Amino acid sequence: MTAMNQSITEVRPPRAPSVALLFAMLFAGQLGSNIYLPGLPEIANDLHATMSDAQTMVAVYLAAFGFAQLVMGPLSDRFGRRPTIIGGLTIFSLASALCALAPDIETLLIARLAQATGACATMVVGRAMIRDTSEGVAAARAMSWLAIAMGIGPATAPFIGGFLTAWFGWQSTFIFTALVAAGVFAFVVFDLEETLPPAMRNPPRVGQLLFAYGRLARNPVFVGYSLVVSFASGAMQAYLTAMPIVFLVLMGVSPEVFGLYIMIMPTLYVIATYTSRRLTMFMSIDRIILIGVACSATGGLLQVLVGLWGVSTPYPILAAFAISNFGTGMVLANCYAMALSTVSPAIAGQASALGGFMHMGWGAVLSFVVARLNHTSSLPFGFAQLTTTWLGAATAIVLIYVIKRRMTAKAA
Repeated sequence: MTAMNQSITEVRPPRAPSVALLFAMLFAGQLGSNIYLPGLPEIANDLHATMSDAQTMVAVYLAAFGFAQLVMGPLSDRFGRRPTIIGGLTIFSLASALCALAPDIETLLIARLAQATGACATMVVGRAMIRDTSEGVAAARAMSWLAIAMGIGPATAPFIGGFLTAWFGWQSTFIFTALVAAGVFAFVVFDLEETLPPAMRNPPRVGQLLFAYGRLARNPVFVGYSLVVSFASGAMQAYLTAMPIVFLVLMGVSPEVFGLYIMIMPTLYVIATYTSRRLTMFMSIDRIILIGVACSATGGLLQVLVGLWGVSTPYPILAAFAISNFGTGMVLANCYAMALSTVSPAIAGQASALGGFMHMGWGAVLSFVVARLNHTSSLPFGFAQLTTTWLGAATAIVLIYVIKRRMTAKAA
């Protein structure tokens, strides 16, 4: 009987993490990315830094998030998904508290590096767990829940941060983030089951790891879908970098209202992601992606026209960006699912890491460039939005109509 029970246990497929747990993990990580934005002018003033230096907090977070995924993904392939997430949440919580205590901008930026390093585990390992337990359309639908959490976090974070900043100062936003991370840590400890059995774990050495990344980089379908994610999501990173100056400084918007403006955009992204999830029952995933990049590129063009118009109110800027952000919501979950479907579960952590590195790496580059622009109007942001959304549309078209068709023809 014991042997039979053991055999049953060995063949039992891993239990997928609950939607609530996935949502909590992704929400915590996304909360840390931009909850402080309403207090950005106050941070610059208190720490005797320029606004440009304070804006660099976005780029630093994204860069660290991207590079850390290249480590966290393989760690989860070697030691399992659960311990990697637990370790990441520990780092994230402690670094968030350190951000609140930072005496100068240099210390704050270093703490942001550590904060992003811990937070990235929730995203890269969360995607790998979905690959462990599902594939195809089922994976796309599961991935959509992660995408929704990725939207709700940035939607609610600045809204919460606006009130926390107004009532208690900018430090309270990081304290709040540390407390949320600690709560999610407890949730993970008590509820998360391991989804990668020891027999399937892949303990790569540095040489093997570089070889695996090189092999993934030569996979045109994986790279194509990952680039579409990177370019489509870049618009949001440019928006988060530019809007504190455009709205708070140039247009005199209050921190509370600014948080509301930021909240509207990811909310549309969440609606688009849910819509995309429903559309998978009626049309192909590639067609949904093409609809998404068309919306995204249209919004980019309108944003440049708004900048050339020289508007002095937020509403036209918000409207143009809303169109792009809705398109991003149609794209992200589907592209991640399609990219990961090209690899085996044994290297899903590494693939998720490389895709995430491309995603966050482009966001970091774009954010750094936008932070260094002279924002006397919304036009510099408009050109950034146009560039990244049109790159996303062009990549999707080439991938779906050229690369995949050629591969299908060769296979036939």
